[in-house]
Amino acid sequence: GLQLFVDGEQYGNIDPGDGFFSTARQHAVPHASNWLRGTFYISLGLRVGGVHDFADDIPEKPWRNRGSKAMLDFWKNKATWHPSCMKLKSILIEILVFVALCRAQNGGENFEVPTPTVEALQPKGFRIILKDDGYSFVGFRININVDFEDGLNDGQINKDNTQPRNGYWVYMNRKEKLNVGDTIYYWLYVIKNGMGHFVTDLAYEVTHLANENQTPPALNSRNPSSLDPVDPSCTVSKTLVQGKSRICKDALIFSEDFERANLEELKQWAPSILFPGEPDYPFNVYDPNKTLRINGGSLVITPVLTESIYGKDFIYNSVLDLDERCTGVAHSSECRMEALGAQILPPVITAKITTRYSFNFTYGRVEVRAKLPYGSWLLPEINLEPLEYSYGYNYDSGLMRIAFVRGNSNVAKKLYGGPVLADADPFRSELLQEKIGTDNWYKDYHNYTLIWKPDGLDMLVDGEMYGTVDPGSGFSERAKKYNIKQTSSWNKGTIMAPLDRMFYVSLGLRVGGINDFDDNTLDGKPWKNTESKATLNFWKAKDVWYPSWSNSALKVDYVKVYAL
Repeated sequence: GLQLFVDGEQYGNIDPGDGFFSTARQHAVPHASNWLRGTFYISLGLRVGGVHDFADDIPEKPWRNRGSKAMLDFWKNKATWHPSCMKLKSILIEILVFVALCRAQNGGENFEVPTPTVEALQPKGFRIILKDDGYSFVGFRININVDFEDGLNDGQINKDNTQPRNGYWVYMNRKEKLNVGDTIYYWLYVIKNGMGHFVTDLAYEVTHLANENQTPPALNSRNPSSLDPVDPSCTVSKTLVQGKSRICKDALIFSEDFERANLEELKQWAPSILFPGEPDYPFNVYDPNKTLRINGGSLVITPVLTESIYGKDFIYNSVLDLDERCTGVAHSSECRMEALGAQILPPVITAKITTRYSFNFTYGRVEVRAKLPYGSWLLPEINLEPLEYSYGYNYDSGLMRIAFVRGNSNVAKKLYGGPVLADADPFRSELLQEKIGTDNWYKDYHNYTLIWKPDGLDMLVDGEMYGTVDPGSGFSERAKKYNIKQTSSWNKGTIMAPLDRMFYVSLGLRVGGINDFDDNTLDGKPWKNTESKATLNFWKAKDVWYPSWSNSALKVDYVKVYAL
């Protein structure tokens, strides 16, 4: 909820009840389905008038909120309101932002809380143990392999205890299956003598699995977290990770091996559920149902025909509404499509997952072991995507391809990696690096690596470097000869702009589109990139391309990200 104060006095409290989303649905608020999760920033400003904040019944108000001449009428009455503004020689905005951490307002002394003991158990579970010191409440907030971005959210697991047991406060979990190398991130809220205290930025890296019946190791308040940020041996890296203040050189900052029993255990990933649009307009919709699974320690994304789920003629005369599951812009073409004439619904359903809500970083070494899809007009998406469109939409803010191979057999020996900084060629592929394989890349698993540095990019496959990208004096200089409009915004950043902001990992599979398959280089291509019937003509040629999809899945064994 929310609490509101002025000069230290509380004047309001807002209780979300079952959630603002539930309340908004009762009032048919159209954008409520898009209320998922995110972060906020502080803004300070001053604005004038407008059509919502001053009711029409305010005396001497010179405009009507619904009037088409509202701004004009406001200005015509300058003589009445401007003198009141001139009385203020200056406007001073002084703000103090702080987190009270729920401490009592009686000025009592703070207290120290020792670092708890954490144990990973076999075959499943873990426990967190805190020795009692007169506490009346201990709340546990826990994430598995996902760091807390702000240190104060509820996390994947939360438990509040009001009674110690035999002199200890214990949180016991018997559901989570942990492996060596996993990390338990957690924070505590402890109350003692009416005072509240937060213990944040705690983490425990699993090095072994203990038997639940064993005696826990001795509690020692001087034992730091296994990821203690004040480690004197830490050499600070140039890598930045959202939510962390200090990253050690060469540290493993993200790891996913997909050794999970089901998709629900993928806590570090969120699915994209939407109709992808500009600038590439692929011929698929992203929906994880029936297209995304875990098998044998690998993530598997398999394309399926829309008609196999919804019926033969569905794509010609129906509406496909992703409703509340949609992760795109609510009530837009990202969430709802209707077939109309030659504009059929996407004939293929695929999947895409990202770390957007759990892991974002700037600079590092990304390693992905994957088996790429085979099949005409299939495209793997193993990318880094921008968290925010700081330099503009689409590829104006950049994208980095870790591995990109077209699924057509006659071009499947060509591997590409590197940045994409424009919607269309020739600059779209200008910076991509190419590696010709001895065989088609989709035939086996390979280790694809991208090293993202403050002064360039390196691309490797199976440990062998096959390309580097040097920004020189800035990518904007290289783009000028192609008349790329967004170069002026890149000049506001570093020489790596737009590749100097926070990015996240994305894994997906898409089909066709209007930019990645040139009209003049691939025989048998059933559509033209500039035609309005591209999707329809692609679908009409199903009998030609669909037989090639016998090994069409993208399989990812692991993803690891290291600090520089």
